[in-house]
Order: sequence, then C-alpha cells, then structure tokens
Amino acid sequence: MYGLTFNGKHSYNDFGIYLESKSLQAPSKKKIKVDVPFMNSTYDFSTIGSGGEIVYNQRDIVVKFGISSRNKETLYSVYSDVLQWLLDIGKSQLIFDDINDYYFLAEVESITSFEEVLRFGKFEAKFIAEPFKISIDYVGDDIWDTFNFLEDITQYNEFDIIGTKLIKLYNIGRAVAPIITVNSNMSIIIGGKSYNLQVGDNNIFGLKLQTGDNWITINGNGHIKISFKKVRL
Repeated sequence: MYGLTFNGKHSYNDFGIYLESKSLQAPSKKKIKVDVPFMNSTYDFSTIGSGGEIVYNQRDIVVKFGISSRNKETLYSVYSDVLQWLLDIGKSQLIFDDINDYYFLAEVESITSFEEVLRFGKFEAKFIAEPFKISIDYVGDDIWDTFNFLEDITQYNEFDIIGTKLIKLYNIGRAVAPIITVNSNMSIIIGGKSYNLQVGDNNIFGLKLQTGDNWITINGNGHIKISFKKVRL
C-alpha cells in the first residue's frame, strides 16, 4: 500500500494508515535586499556569502492520512501511536514511496485537523523540510532498484591512476561537495584549481562538482573514488 517512510517506519506497513494525499511546496528564495535612496531599484546581496549560489528557505510538505479501525478504542490507540512516531523526533529522513530514490530531511511541525467519523479518522501532518531532496544512493553505484531512467546516467566514479588521467563526471543536480577517497597521495585539478589528496577520505573545503560536466585531471599512482549524491529541488 502506497505511503511514506519517516523516523525509520512506514505509514502503512507499521501503522496501517493510508496516505490520501501530499503537497510538496516549492521553497522560496532567500533574498537580502537593500533599498538605495534616490534609485528606482535595490541592491541584492543574497548570493554574496554563498559564492554566487542561490539560497533557499525551508519548504512545507503537507500530507493527509486516513485511519481505518475496528472501533473507536482502536482508532485512538492507533492515533496515539502515530502521534508519537511523527512528533517525538526532530529532523529525520522522509521518503515517499513514489519518490523512493530521494529523501527529504524533514521534521513534523504540527498535526492538525483530526476528524472522527464513526470508526474512521483523518488528519493532516505538516512537515518543515530542507529545501533540497537528496538521493538515497551515491552517483555511480547504479543500483538497479532505484535507477531513475528519466535522469540517471551510467558512469564510473572509481579509477586506477598511473601518472596522469583526465576524467569526466556528470552532475545532474546542483553544485555538491564530493568525498574523494584515495589509497595513495595524489593531486587533482578541477575548475582551474589544484588540490592535494591524502590517503583516505578527503572532504575539501570549497571544492564542488558543478551542474553538468566536470572535467578532472588526476595526478598520481593508485586508486581513486569520487563519491557524491544528487541534490535537487
């Protein structure tokens, strides 16, 4: 039965409640504007601190659930369990069955509009989520069950390097910081900048894979893996 997973549990499989509808609101842009005297416009400082990237506010996600039970006593017992599941936690992964290759990092802000009709009940849950959805799997893992034929492409993200090698990685989402794992010291050049890599996992401040093609020159000898996830609106 169609539903959602949150706080490690599924709405129908674990509680027997029905997801009747959902509304995913688009996040609004976070704007910082300053009026200028004697001018017909304003200065927009919204992207100065983000290196030119557009920044967004959190987004609202509203879902409507239905509860079917044998009697009123069972109805309110299930409703109590559901309230504890949804409200008794902060931010957690929110995964919808029909968008199961992504998760939203979200928190339930409120439960509203509980309606009781005989042994049936309905209510709304309002989630406050980070503006972007994040892929469950890393790009390049190519897990068949979650492969999205509309947007995913098959590409390698692991390479054996002997000397110098030029590679290309395609990022369908917004700019994202990768984790670069090497088994020997290496260096890379991307976007005209050079970065040194140490053995193990490297999280390099300021290094991001941009949307679209990313050409990377790798210098060294050994094995390298570049891990990143899709981040999309």
